[in-house]
Amino acid sequence: MMTRLAALGVRRLLAGLFLALALVSQAPAQQSDVLARAEAQVNAGDYGTAISALQRMGPQALREAELRRLWALSMAHVRQGRPRAALPWLDRLVSLAPDAVTYRLELANTLEAAGQAERARYHYSLARGAALPPSLADEVTRRIDQIDRARIWEGNFRFAIVPESNPAKRTAADTIMIGDLPFKLKDASRAQPARGVELGFGLAALPRVGPDLRLRLGASLDARLYEEGAPDDVQARAELGLLHFGDRNRRLGAGITLGKRWIDGEAYANTRGIYLTWGQSIDAQARSMLNLTLIRERTDYERPGTEPATRSVAAASLSHTVTPRLQLSFGLQVERTESALATEAGQGGAVTLGARYAFEGGLLAELSLALGRHERDGPDRLLGIVRKDQRESLTLKLTHRDWAVAGFAPVLELGAERQDSSNDLYSYENNRVLLGITRRF
Repeated sequence: MMTRLAALGVRRLLAGLFLALALVSQAPAQQSDVLARAEAQVNAGDYGTAISALQRMGPQALREAELRRLWALSMAHVRQGRPRAALPWLDRLVSLAPDAVTYRLELANTLEAAGQAERARYHYSLARGAALPPSLADEVTRRIDQIDRARIWEGNFRFAIVPESNPAKRTAADTIMIGDLPFKLKDASRAQPARGVELGFGLAALPRVGPDLRLRLGASLDARLYEEGAPDDVQARAELGLLHFGDRNRRLGAGITLGKRWIDGEAYANTRGIYLTWGQSIDAQARSMLNLTLIRERTDYERPGTEPATRSVAAASLSHTVTPRLQLSFGLQVERTESALATEAGQGGAVTLGARYAFEGGLLAELSLALGRHERDGPDRLLGIVRKDQRESLTLKLTHRDWAVAGFAPVLELGAERQDSSNDLYSYENNRVLLGITRRF
């Protein structure tokens, strides 16, 4: 009797397992049928029924099925005339498939319809990295130009907590040689860690002067505030200029700037300068942009006994959108500083290389490498050394598309900087971690 009961139990268990496997195998087919019906309902204009069915389905395990579900939800809301309701679904689509230009263009178009022109411009620009048909490429260029010309103001905001190993960029050496004699440095003059807060805010008005001409009135404030171990550094800047729009994304700008800097709450320097900028697409698809900048700026220091310095800068940058998920950049800068003090006068230059990549899932990574060199004209009075500095820095910035709240995106930045100088007082290393939020508007 017990043997027969055991055998019966085994048969029932096996039957249950077979039934469960059959149901599991049927589930994808049933979900596929629901998805196909919902897509047909969207095409037929029955948007409400389709949206309810697609939302009841929930996220799909199969990637292709989930992309179809999100696309159908997006189109249902867009065709209902509800672009803002479509944005979460389109954002998720672009996060899952950053190379799919159809999703990105629809997101850009919907953002534009929802009044988020800056985000729309960003995605239109990235879409240029795909092999767009000439007519579509021209339309994307027209949309970007239209957004630029319609802009009447722009701004940015950032806030971050920043622990650093040596924010004051002091030497790690404890002894320097003056002549043939060793001189021990005080602890306050040597490298030490500090934790600080970085705050930045900028706003510019762009009133219309003519069909292709805008006036630019701007102001910005940047502050680095530390608990201890490094001085607070606050800089304010004002700008008055003109911006001219041309064909092929050509932009020509010129203006004057005024600035003031405070160190640990004390006035440190005042600056005034002029600038000239030019930028243009250099290929038919507008995937590559060349920008040139010229700056001449005079700095007057508040400390008695110091001499003013005049700095002239020429910079060029080239950016190329390889694909909608990969952008590369290259920058070159040369500069000359003129001063009555030979220890402050000199020349230098820097090269920067950058890459930005969008991973599937929404993670965005940006890597930047900078190499620079600067030489002074004359020797230091105390040590008799002509200062020559060589600097390298590497920065990795991470953010996530799906974690932005009300336009504020979280940012994690890791940075390492090193300077080797012929004068040991100016050799240093600094590592930093930045955790904050940022927004452009």
